[in-house]
Amino acid sequence: MGIKEKLQEKTDPIKSKIGYLKTDAQDIKKILETKDIIYLKTEAIAILVKKKGELKNFCEVFDSITKEGYELKAKENVTDPVPKLNVNLAYLYIFQNKKYIQ
Repeated sequence: MGIKEKLQEKTDPIKSKIGYLKTDAQDIKKILETKDIIYLKTEAIAILVKKKGELKNFCEVFDSITKEGYELKAKENVTDPVPKLNVNLAYLYIFQNKKYIQ
């Protein structure tokens, strides 16, 4: 195996990591550009986005989702996709409808 092949093996993981970062950045951009508190809602799940300065609206939507039978299952920080830069941009709240929980 020559030097060229050895270098190729090392760059492939780097390229794939950059690809993941680009995909993550696109997803985060979509989340942050949404105007609504509800990012996604189906019969089974609902995902709410809480950004800075939207506490009152977020609480109202949270209350309404809970009354519809959804139960909070997880909370996830949305951080800047740049590695080692831990800046919270928003929070995702993931709900599941109680009808689909056994």
